[in-house]
Amino acid sequence: MDAFKKGLPIDRIPCAPMVGEHVTRIIGVPVSAYLHSVDLMVEAQAQAFRYYGYDGVGLGPGHHGLAEALGARLHYPDDDRPQVIAPAISDYSQLDDLQPVEVDRNERLSSYLQALERIRDRIGDRVKVSTGVGGPFTAAAFVRGTDDFLKDLRRNPEKVHDLMRLTTASILNYMDAAHKRGFSCSLGDPIASSTVISPSHFRQFVKPYLMQIVAWAVQKTGSAPSLHICGDTVPIWMDMAETGVSSISVDNQVDLESIKNAIGDRVALKGNVDPVAVMLHGTPDEVRRAGRNCIKQAGDSPGGFVLSSGCTLALNTPRGNVQALMDAARMYGRKM
Repeated sequence: MDAFKKGLPIDRIPCAPMVGEHVTRIIGVPVSAYLHSVDLMVEAQAQAFRYYGYDGVGLGPGHHGLAEALGARLHYPDDDRPQVIAPAISDYSQLDDLQPVEVDRNERLSSYLQALERIRDRIGDRVKVSTGVGGPFTAAAFVRGTDDFLKDLRRNPEKVHDLMRLTTASILNYMDAAHKRGFSCSLGDPIASSTVISPSHFRQFVKPYLMQIVAWAVQKTGSAPSLHICGDTVPIWMDMAETGVSSISVDNQVDLESIKNAIGDRVALKGNVDPVAVMLHGTPDEVRRAGRNCIKQAGDSPGGFVLSSGCTLALNTPRGNVQALMDAARMYGRKM
């Protein structure tokens, strides 16, 4: 993966499925216990890498972490992913009480960085270890409450920008803390999808802040973050590329050949086997065929291609299907 990111020759197309908390199934622990234990995060991530051998290990606070650090309340089911149950603010008059997250003073955020350091000690000689965080628009939606936040795009746009500045500053603080420890950081901004907001709102409320984050990252670290946005992104492909991100990860509903032809010469692409119909419910043969089709569509993309799932894997995705995706990269992704 390092060679891929540096633009050096590679022997095959990399494969990095978005495994998320599926790693808990490798060591047999509930999701909530995993998310609240550095020891379990380290063990699950290390064991999952050893089991699957994929080309990148990632761990981070995800879509909800920064919102929680800013005061949103999360519910942690015993064995499922967390959900926001109460926003940090119910009125923009409360925004003045919030300050950008100080990562080293936040126990939850610091725990991910501690785990990352220990994971790197365990397996960093064999695979690149990195982190990821929710994008500024999604973080803002969770701080405000998604329904109210989306209404605010029209009724209170200046306050939306104020909140976006807060979440952007918090993301930069997290990325800086990660960089000081030697980790690059990816972004996931699902609520910025064209399935949720219009392209014009993306250009008004999302793109400028992504560009700010990318500019900071390039100046500070020498490289740009990658970006994943769920759902339909066709109307904003060029905007996503123009943010300057290093790679774009796309949902399974996106046609890889189309996005390759549109922006593949500007940015690396990643995706996009269906995480539910194929990865969760399909057979290993169906996974291999889907992976082969992705490689056929985008394996020759000028900016590079990484085989992956179209979104985060379901917790109970069969292990054999994750292995089958790796098989597809090894069987069909050879560079001649």
